[in-house]
Parts: sequence; structure tokens; C-alpha cells
Amino acid sequence: MTRDDPTRPGLVEATMEAFLDRTRTVAELMASAGRGALGVLPEPVPGAVTGMLSAMRQLSEQMPPVTAELDVLVEEVHAKRLSIQALQAELRALDSQLAVLERTLAPVQDWTRRWERLRKSLTSTLAPPPDA
Repeated sequence: MTRDDPTRPGLVEATMEAFLDRTRTVAELMASAGRGALGVLPEPVPGAVTGMLSAMRQLSEQMPPVTAELDVLVEEVHAKRLSIQALQAELRALDSQLAVLERTLAPVQDWTRRWERLRKSLTSTLAPPPDA
């Protein structure tokens, strides 16, 4: 199985499976030891162990797979990084556009200042004398 194989059990599932197998082995060893000492193991013990193992298996099957949650989290982090990179690219483009606009407006600003000086000089030169 590969690491990305969806059929591969997750860490929690594998741990629970190992725990169930070892518990089953211990129960079987205890049963065989009890059979040797008592002859036959009374029925409630194997039934209780089987019920416990069944309940543990159902619990492990109902647990959400941790690997799926981590995959979703990693995808979300990656998406957020991509959106930040896109935003940075937009800001760089906006900065470039503003630089071009600033360079374009500089001559207009200079022309406006010169026009204002020319207008003031013309109005002061062409103004009627105060005596008239």
C-alpha cells in the first residue's frame, strides 16, 4: 500500500486493530490456561470478552479517520497560502500601476504650477493702475 492509498487504515484504526488483536490473543491464552486448570472455561467469560471486542471494534469503526481530517487541514492551509500569494501579486500590480500614474502626473503637476505663475504674472502686469 502507498501512503496516499485511501484503503490504508489510519494510525488510530491501526492502533485499535492491534489492540483488539492483542486483547483477543490474551483472552484466548487465558481461556486455554483456564481450560487446563478447570477443564472447561465457563460460558460468561468468553461471551463477555467477545462482547467487549465487538464493542471496541464498533467504536473504532465509528471514529472519524484522523488522516482525512489532517488531509483537509493541509489542503486548507495550502489554499490560504495560495490566496495570500494571489493577494501579494495583486498588490504588486497595483503598486506598479500607481508608480506609472505618479510618473504620468508629474509633468501635469509641473505644467499646472507654471500656468499658475504665468497667470499671476499676467494679472499683475495687465492690471489697471491704481490711479485710474
